[in-house]
This record gives sequence, C-alpha cells and structure tokens, in this order.
Amino acid sequence: MIYVAVGLWVGVAVLLFVASRRTGGEMQLGLTIAGGHLRSMVPRVMLALLMAGFLAQLLPGELLATWLGTESGWTGILTGSVVGILVPAGGVIAFPLALAMLKVGVGVPPLVAFITAWAVFAIHRMAAFELPMLGARFLVIRLGSSFMLPPLAGFLTTLVMAAGL
Repeated sequence: MIYVAVGLWVGVAVLLFVASRRTGGEMQLGLTIAGGHLRSMVPRVMLALLMAGFLAQLLPGELLATWLGTESGWTGILTGSVVGILVPAGGVIAFPLALAMLKVGVGVPPLVAFITAWAVFAIHRMAAFELPMLGARFLVIRLGSSFMLPPLAGFLTTLVMAAGL
C-alpha cells in the first residue's frame, strides 16, 4: 500500500516539474483544475468514511459473516457477486460499504467478488449509459463475455490467500 502512495507522489512530482518547465500556463491551469477536484471530493470522501463507520455498526455482522465470511466458500463468492451487481452507486458509496462489510466479518474473497461485480456490472451505469447509448445487443454481448469475472476474481483471491501471498 505504501508503494502505491509513493508512486502516486512521484508521479505528481514529475508532472509538476514538467508543467513548471512549460511556458503556456499549464502549471497554473493544472493547479486550478486540481483545486476544483479537491474541493468537490474532500467533502464526499469525508461523508463516505463517516457513513462507513455508521454502517459497520448497523450492518448485521453475524448474518453477513455467515453468508459472506471467510469460510463461506463458493456461496459467499456468488452472494458477493450478486450483491455487488445490485449496488446502484459510485465509488464514494461502494468502497465505504465494502470497508464496513470488511469490518463486520465479510471475508476477502467474497469482498473481492463484490467489488468486481460492482465495477463490471454497475446496474445504474448499464441503465443510464450502456443500454440507451450502445444498445441492447452490445450490452448482452458485454454481459455474456464478462459474467464469470466476479466469481473468478473471488476464487483467485482464495488461491492467492491459500498460497500465503
């Protein structure tokens, strides 16, 4: 995790250096755009983390641990896959929900299946964008070619964890 943060900071430093060397005002424009993103995202992230804390206390931990716990096997992976499809929200909601689920005892393989299903099959994205813009044929082909990704991700997570990685 620390490597990702260091990599991101190195990337920022490199881009900041490159932008500072240009004379077309790219650095000021980049800082203005970044500031706008920062102002819009900080309140969302803070509220999402607050929501995750409350969710961790309100979610039925024993029930979730039974259905999605580490020992739930294929049942947990498939359940996580289905639940991930049904979350009609963006990352500001889905990831705090995943964090809350992790805190109440949901196993990592079902959680990976949940996040993968949410990312691949976001039902709100399919209804709002894919179906009206790309058509039913495209949507059916995409869903048919990727329907095994969430369970496969959960299963591969099980193998990785069993290998001790």
